[in-house]
Amino acid sequence: MKPPFYLKQLIIQNFATFKNQTIQFHPGLNSIVGETGSGKSLVLDALQLIFGARADKKIIRKDSDFALIEASFNCQDKDVKKFLQEIGHPIDGEEFIIKRIIHCNGTTKNFINHLSANLGILADFSKKFIDLVGQFENQKLLSGLYQLQLLDQYGELQKELNNYKDEYLELKNLEKELIQLQETKTSRDHRLDYLQYQLDEIQILAPSSQDETELLEKKSIMINLERNQRLNSSIDDIFIGGESSMGLLNQFKSLQSIFFKNSDLFKNDISKLSQLDDLITEIYDSYKKRLNSELDSHELEGVIERLDQYSRLKKKFGGTVQSILDSQELFLKEREKLKTVEISLNETEEKINSLKPNLKIKAEKLHQKRLHFAKKLSQLLTEKVRTLKMAGATIKMVIERAPEINENGCSKIDFIAETNPGEGFYKVKDIASGGELSRILLGLRQILACHDSISIFLFDEIDSGIGGETATSLGRALQEVAKNGQVIAITHLPQVAQFSDSMIVVEKDIQESSKEIRTESRAQEFTGRMIKSKVLSMAQLS
Repeated sequence: MKPPFYLKQLIIQNFATFKNQTIQFHPGLNSIVGETGSGKSLVLDALQLIFGARADKKIIRKDSDFALIEASFNCQDKDVKKFLQEIGHPIDGEEFIIKRIIHCNGTTKNFINHLSANLGILADFSKKFIDLVGQFENQKLLSGLYQLQLLDQYGELQKELNNYKDEYLELKNLEKELIQLQETKTSRDHRLDYLQYQLDEIQILAPSSQDETELLEKKSIMINLERNQRLNSSIDDIFIGGESSMGLLNQFKSLQSIFFKNSDLFKNDISKLSQLDDLITEIYDSYKKRLNSELDSHELEGVIERLDQYSRLKKKFGGTVQSILDSQELFLKEREKLKTVEISLNETEEKINSLKPNLKIKAEKLHQKRLHFAKKLSQLLTEKVRTLKMAGATIKMVIERAPEINENGCSKIDFIAETNPGEGFYKVKDIASGGELSRILLGLRQILACHDSISIFLFDEIDSGIGGETATSLGRALQEVAKNGQVIAITHLPQVAQFSDSMIVVEKDIQESSKEIRTESRAQEFTGRMIKSKVLSMAQLS
């Protein structure tokens, strides 16, 4: 059965001794073989560039302007698709491509599905879905956190851990909220004084857009006081009259008197004249009333003072009357919140105090289960590595209690090994022999491959320093890991290569001409019965 995610094809152009090469890969175990110096390790070097390694312009083939590496993947894996979707490189169909171009000036261009991608994205992708065994200081399996994740997956503790993590996140959020409340309480009194001062200032003015508009109108009239006084005198002269003239009102009364006395002549106009008299009187009274109120100099001072208050508050709170009112609302809400901060603080402390003991109980349960499964996993791993030329070796996953609970519970893990009986246990990452570490990691892969998110496994020179039955056991182990994913391994042993589903033979060709000598590496794929034939020839040469 094909894995849901695997490498299909690798194109290498102008890359060291490779000029232009297309290499096909298949699900299962893909072995890369070839004589020393043929260029077989260059294939893994190219894949490492695809998976985010830094490029050196020295790898560009002589007399070439650039090197190109392009990898095509078949993908039906939901987790891979989701990851690519989230980083902005969605898959259309069941194939996606990663390409890198390295230029002579040292610059590189990276692409996922023909869209530009930074190197960090490629590195994040490989950390999640690819495992390279060979450069040991960078291996995921040497990370204590990752070892703990694998142990939880082996013990099927993931659901229990996720429930714990949800509560732990709730605790951390409550603790952040508590710190904020405590800081708020410390500065509360000072802040309350400040808020009250701002509110008093606004409330004294009691601002409104209508009030400001009316004040501006009054100011406009009042600042023309002298003109209005002259206008008042002129209108009085017309309506009331002076020493030498009779005003309009008196003249109108005289006119009415004449009409009444001669009613036989003006009987049809007397009522009209009476209406006109009322209208003239009304106009004069209305004008005098309005003008007399507008001519109050003391009121002008009050109007200007209130407008100054409007100007100051608008400048302070956003430039409009509405912004003053919005600020007032915010101040009122904050004041109420500050007044209740002590209640919120006590409630938050109570929640934290009730949550912590429960979390410690859950963390302890996880810890005890991890102790149990670590013992079983250690035994299984020891059995595996002892079949890989590590007779007498013992592997342990040591679980200790952390001083404080954290997002993963209260467990610390140390992955230790005793490779020579009686010589003591050491942390795996400190073991000197790279071959031993590779075999320990391979043993872990055999046990845990079906529990992990990793789908593609790269093994570099994993068979270094071994042979015979141990090499055969190593080949079977690689074949077992390949049942749950795709394995790509460099090997020089026919005992390992015989288990291959696909064999890639790398050979070096030296071409001589009158002008120069050039070296070119070529890769040829072998499958089915062809593998047996090639393995036989390898055995005859070794």
